[in-house]
Amino acid sequence: TQDYSSTDAFLATEQAADLALISVPGQYAAREAYKALDANMDVMIFSDNMSLEDEKNLKRYAIEKGLFVMGPDCGTAIMNGIGLGFANAVQSGTVGIVGASGTGIQEVVCLLDDFGIGISHAIGTGGRDLHQDIDGLMAKKGLRFLNQDSSTELICLISKPPHPEVAEALIAELRTYDKAAVICFLGNTSSQS
Repeated sequence: TQDYSSTDAFLATEQAADLALISVPGQYAAREAYKALDANMDVMIFSDNMSLEDEKNLKRYAIEKGLFVMGPDCGTAIMNGIGLGFANAVQSGTVGIVGASGTGIQEVVCLLDDFGIGISHAIGTGGRDLHQDIDGLMAKKGLRFLNQDSSTELICLISKPPHPEVAEALIAELRTYDKAAVICFLGNTSSQS
């Protein structure tokens, strides 16, 4: 394998890539993510300490381009059976997960695997995606992706306590789907139907 000292150095090659994993100090993460998005790559940002404004702008730009920005502060995802960041090896199956909680995703994928139920995808959004300022941009994109994914039969949404308006919008989105859905807002003690 070849090591590259920068995103620019990699992009200057003729290598084909469709996903960039970014792990640099937070003040530089947005800059590197924009480079990857400009090269039509989905992005997973392990870095934290990115401003809410940068996160929102990155996610809006990704949506315009039809791409994912998982993160910042996204430590886990499983796409097409490939674990990204910290991910356990689990069997493929029919449950698709969107999560704004990496530990929540890991717990659910491991429990499903223990019960012989596999997953189609586990899309991490970063812990602040359901913050009022971010408005669940990647959670919505992930849910729509799973709703259109032929290998997904059940959708699971996992998050730390979301902003109430964002939670309501995601619930309303899921109600428009033909696929069944399970929602776990960790730490939320209110019940909603």
